[in-house]
Parts: sequence; C-alpha cells; structure tokens
Amino acid sequence: MVTGYEHARHVLRDPRFRLPGPPPDSEWSENGSHAGFLQNMLLASEGVQHTRLRRFLGQLFTPRAVRARTARIEAAMTALLNATQGRPVVDGVADISARLPVSVIGDLVGIPKEDRDEVSELCRTISKGGGVASGQPPGHDVDTALTHVDQLGQLVRRWMGSPSQLIPDSVLTLAVETMDTPDALSEMEVVANVFSLYIAGHDTSRNMLSGLLLRLATHPRLLTDLTAGTVDVPAEVDRLLLSEAPLTFTVRVAREGCEIAGQHVRRGDRIRVMLGAANHELVTHGREANHAGVSFGEGRHVCLGARLARTEGRVLLEAAGRRWSDLRLRADPKWTPHFLHRGLESLPLEITWR
Repeated sequence: MVTGYEHARHVLRDPRFRLPGPPPDSEWSENGSHAGFLQNMLLASEGVQHTRLRRFLGQLFTPRAVRARTARIEAAMTALLNATQGRPVVDGVADISARLPVSVIGDLVGIPKEDRDEVSELCRTISKGGGVASGQPPGHDVDTALTHVDQLGQLVRRWMGSPSQLIPDSVLTLAVETMDTPDALSEMEVVANVFSLYIAGHDTSRNMLSGLLLRLATHPRLLTDLTAGTVDVPAEVDRLLLSEAPLTFTVRVAREGCEIAGQHVRRGDRIRVMLGAANHELVTHGREANHAGVSFGEGRHVCLGARLARTEGRVLLEAAGRRWSDLRLRADPKWTPHFLHRGLESLPLEITWR
C-alpha cells in the first residue's frame, strides 16, 4: 500500500508497474466466455492497445471538444434545477449530483435519452461482477455481470444500426464513421468502452459534485462569493478534489522486482496506490497545491475525462451562485460504504431559491 504523495506519483508514472488483469481462471480472462472485455477498456488496457484506444477516444476530450460540449452541460444543469425549482428540500445526490453525469456521459457516448437510466444500471451491475479492483467477486455477481454485458452489447448494436439517430460528436458516431478504416474499433472494444466511460464518468463525477454541494452547504460564505463573482471557480473545484478524492485508490502490479521507499516489491505484487491519502499528505505537510493532486491519477493512465469533470464542477458552482441565495444541511449527510469510491449516498439540503 502506497500512501505518500511523491511515492504515489512515482508508481503511477513508472512503467515497471502495470494495471492488474482479470483473475486467470475467471470468465473475463483470455480463455473465458467474455475474453477481452476488461482488457479492451481504456481503464484497464496497456501498451499498444492503450495508446490506440486513448488516441481514438481522446478526440472527444480535447480542450476544443469540451468547450463545444459545455453549453449542453449547462443546459442539463439548468434542466435539473428547473425540475427542483421552488422545492425547499432536495437530496443533493439523488436530485442533482447523480443525475448530471448520466446526462453528460450519455451525451458523450451518444446514448438515446430514453435508454440512459437503463445503461447506468447495466454498467453498475457489470462493475460489481467484474472484479477489476476487488479481485475475485462472488460467482452470482459474475454470472449477472456477464448477462448484462450481453445486454449492453445488444443495445450498442441497435444504436449503431441507426446512425442517423446518433448524437453527432459522440463515441458511437465516431465508431460508426471509422468502420472499415484502420482506426476502427471492434464491437467488443466499443461495448467495453461504453461501459468504461459510464463507470469512470458517472461515479467519480457524482462523488465530486456531491462533495461540492456539501462544501457549499457547510461554507455559507462560498455561496455569497459565488453570487458576487469573486470566487476562482476552477480553483475551488480542484480544492475539493484535493481534499476529497472521488476515487480512494487505484491498483498496480509490479512487472519486476524493485524498491519503493526502501521496501522490497516482488514481481507480481499488487500495489494499492491510495490517492486520497497521497493528497492528504500533500495538504497536511503544508505544501502549496493549486491542482487536484493525484485525484485524476498520473502518468500514461491519467484520467482522459479530467477536463470534462472539472467543467461539470464549474457549471454546478456557477449555477448555484445564480439560482440559490442560501443553502444549508437539512440533516446529516450519509456516506456510501463503498471501499473504492469516496462519495455521498444522500445529502439532504435546504435551499432558498432566488
């Protein structure tokens, strides 16, 4: 387990450490019924495969692409607030922070609006049975996950079979446009990365947005300053990410024997890089940080959607400054018990609307 900030950065950047693959005797392994699904995710791929997928998907995450998408994120945020307008009490998670990423990632992937909630549930179930972070999950979770991968594949084939109905600047449209070219993704790669983007873009963004709402509710001056336009909003988003990393850790496997901070690591050892702890060390040691620490990872696997996530956070804070004159906790927030994600399960808020 690596908890120090500099050591965390070192492991994440060092090519001697790779992402873990699926258990060799699982259905996700090379000889399993769904071989290649996990390995074809950008989140879990390595080497040439990772470079190829990152180049393909990266077209949708450039500064220009994110700027072009910002107006749609703002519109989605406005629609959520309009739906709760006038209600004195809302659940910040259920009503806002869990819903905005579904809209944003659905738009990015190109999923029809009527299918987005179903896909969200499918991906959550697949994640539970995939064992990417937790090792070997229970057999019934694996069986259910395999069935849901097949269902997701059916949906992807249906969507790609009607290209005229797809969102123009989306993963599915890009996949259709590059068919029969050297850049084409296989069907398995498309399905795997629809799942990958949903999991990476939904849970972490939900946790970040929930954290921002909690910060607004417990720091009254912040809302006042947002309204006055005196807040460095991007810096405020990074400040939250530094103190509450949405993902608590990531895992790497040693390709060869080496040392970390004087400790011997053997080939094949699994290393948990504790992202939240690394960030906290940076803060508690009094080092100045005008960034998000290792909240988005680092090195070749740094989060491709970091710019998009920051935009969601900025849009939320700016909308709050325009629409709310007061925000406070109605009851104690409830934290999710998940060991990988640091986030809220519920956040009862009392709002005074403008």
